[in-house]
Parts: sequence; structure tokens; C-alpha cells
Amino acid sequence: MSLKPKKKSDIKKIEEKMKNKESKMATKELLPKYTMIVSEGIKTEPIYLRGFVNKINEKYKNIVRDNRIVVYGTGRNTNGLIKFVDKMRESGEWERYKKFWLVYDKDDFPLDNFDNTQFEAEARKDVEMSVAWSNESIELWFLLHFQDYISDNGREHYIKLLNNYFEYSKVREDLFDVLMELGSLEDAQRRAKRIYDEYVSAKIYAPSAMVSATRMFELVEELEKYLEK
Repeated sequence: MSLKPKKKSDIKKIEEKMKNKESKMATKELLPKYTMIVSEGIKTEPIYLRGFVNKINEKYKNIVRDNRIVVYGTGRNTNGLIKFVDKMRESGEWERYKKFWLVYDKDDFPLDNFDNTQFEAEARKDVEMSVAWSNESIELWFLLHFQDYISDNGREHYIKLLNNYFEYSKVREDLFDVLMELGSLEDAQRRAKRIYDEYVSAKIYAPSAMVSATRMFELVEELEKYLEK
């Protein structure tokens, strides 16, 4: 039995099929691990973070059946976030999640509560936990999209300055889009990282002593890598 040479059109189809297969395999290797982002707030933080998360889940919807990353606003204080995660894991409801991000502000909570949340989360061995706190509030992270800020004047001053760039509201549904369009995410990351690194270089490790600073840039960097082409 003789084998006829394949037509160029057939060869092209085979090559395209192989290329698509390789592309899907590469994408699967980059799938986000099941991640739960647990925020202290139930409005501002979830509204903003879902801007990233919805894009990520949309990107992978043809490869996986369910959302790989979820944002959950608890309405609980800083000290209760880890206990809440443990409760949800023990109940089996969050059993599938392998990575947890805790998003919270300094606010007016006791310094020990604010500091110990980070120390306890990062010391966990049974599950991967990371923190994305802001001292004093997440509005600092938003402000860094537009300007440098190193003063210790509190959240009201952040909001006042934000209103110089757009009409800010804690429940503004298009908050993510506005920040991306009018501000610079790259500048916010650069500024936040520089501020945080300066404290660490000065051997200041307690989050409560880092005013004004935020670790939101670390969470955003992780989310961004899943949106890269």
C-alpha cells in the first residue's frame, strides 16, 4: 500500500491543530491555583478586586468549569479574618482553596491585632496565606495610582486627594475601571513597593509602624501574571 504525500492544505491544518493543542497545554500549566481573597470590607475591596478577578476567570472559562479565584467580603474585623478562614475550611466549604489572601486595613484596631494578623498568616504551615494590608486604608493604594504619598494624615486625607482626580466613592461600581483608565497601575506598584522596601531596609517590620504603606501591590502582582498573554 503506497502512502500519498499529504496536500499542503492538509499539512497546514495539522500544524494549526498541533499549535492549538500546544497552546492549550501551556495555558493549563499556568492555571491559577484555587485562590480565595478574603477581605475585611464588604464593599470597596471586593468591588475593586473583582475587576481583576472577573477578567482572570473569564480568560480561563473555556478551560475550567468553575472560577479559580474568588473574592469574599466578610465584614469582620482584622483579628477575625484568620479564624473565619479556618472555620470555612473546617466546614469543608472552602476545602478546594489552596491559597488565601487576607485584605484588611489598619483602621482604628489595636496595633497588636493588626501586626499579629500578618505574623500569624505568614507563619501558617497547613495552608498558604498571604496578606495585603494597607496602613491606614486601601484608599492609600488607590491614591498611589496618581501620586506619591508618604505623610501620616490618615484615610480622610487620602480621600480628599483622590477627589482631585475623580469623584471617589467607597461603593463606586466602576472603581477598578476608573483607576485603570485615569491612573497608572504600574506607578502604584512602583510607589507602593518602594515605600514598603524602605521600611524593611530600615529594619522596621511591624505593619503598624509602616505609615503610610500598603502591601496591595503584592496581591495585584500575583493577579496580573494570570492576565499576561
